[in-house]
Amino acid sequence: FINAPILTKPLPEPRIGLGLMEALTKKMAADSQTEADVQQLAGDLPEEFKTKLATFFRRSAELLRHFFSLRSVFNEDEDGNGGVGPSESQKNRLENIVKGMEKVHGEMYELTRSLTDISRIKMFRPIMDQLDCAFKLHREDSSKSKGGFVTVAKGGFVPVAH
Repeated sequence: FINAPILTKPLPEPRIGLGLMEALTKKMAADSQTEADVQQLAGDLPEEFKTKLATFFRRSAELLRHFFSLRSVFNEDEDGNGGVGPSESQKNRLENIVKGMEKVHGEMYELTRSLTDISRIKMFRPIMDQLDCAFKLHREDSSKSKGGFVTVAKGGFVPVAH
């Protein structure tokens, strides 16, 4: 500690310190929500919103299940152990699944743009993030072949040919 610098202002200015304390207090309050608070929040949501959220969750989960299942078949066929690679039918099926995921993602994107409540928007984020992850994997897989996907400003993906 002999060579440690001597701090002339070890604490932030009061204006900055106050803002920091307010932000930390809000964060701690949000993190300390109990299960009852969460149940109350969920119970206060309109039925129409809960139905839409559940529908988007089920649709995306089913599409992702098919996507990863078919993708694993592609990867098994390409492992060098005698696989013949994906058939045209499998490729078309995967493209249709990706188009379905794009449609669901686009619908959620449009819905979240119309929402004003940040907590409701955040409820869609995990679903959209999962779809984004699948799009990224598909883009990487496609870049190994002749096609791919690029991000567009709207938040979805569009196919492109190389």
